[in-house]
Amino acid sequence: MDSLEYKTKLEYVVGAVVLLVGLFFIFQAFTIETSRESVGPRTLPMMLAVSLVIGGLWLGLRAFLGKAGEIKDGYGFLESDSKRILLVVACGVLFVAAFWAFGYFTALIVTLIAMLLTFGVRNWIAMLIGAVVLAFIFQWVFMGVMLLNDPAGAIVDMRPYTNWITGAK
Repeated sequence: MDSLEYKTKLEYVVGAVVLLVGLFFIFQAFTIETSRESVGPRTLPMMLAVSLVIGGLWLGLRAFLGKAGEIKDGYGFLESDSKRILLVVACGVLFVAAFWAFGYFTALIVTLIAMLLTFGVRNWIAMLIGAVVLAFIFQWVFMGVMLLNDPAGAIVDMRPYTNWITGAK
């Protein structure tokens, strides 16, 4: 397979994945309660989801029209380590499973540590502190400031322990 054909196929796949993620996020954005304000809690998630859909369609259109371009060194998966690619995909699955089981806050911590391990970071103190600080910041911004939906974990509901971050009662 020549490099142009490879890049075209890769852009089709990436475009399809981005499109599917965007559609999933649109579905999820509709689960957020609305308000009477013109810009409510659903606005930003919906804008991001629609942007993902448009981006996925754009990549697919570029590939269809033959505008994928030439491959530069290090592009795509040609020079990647298969083990690392599988570990990155596994981190995505881990995030979804942890989100379902324990909620957003815990999923962030677990997934960030897993991603750092995937890319060779071995400083456990820095990983743990960084993951906790990031989880606090994201919890405050997304659930506290933006008032996004913070669903309960199916196994353990962490919201009683994280509501003080967002100011929820």
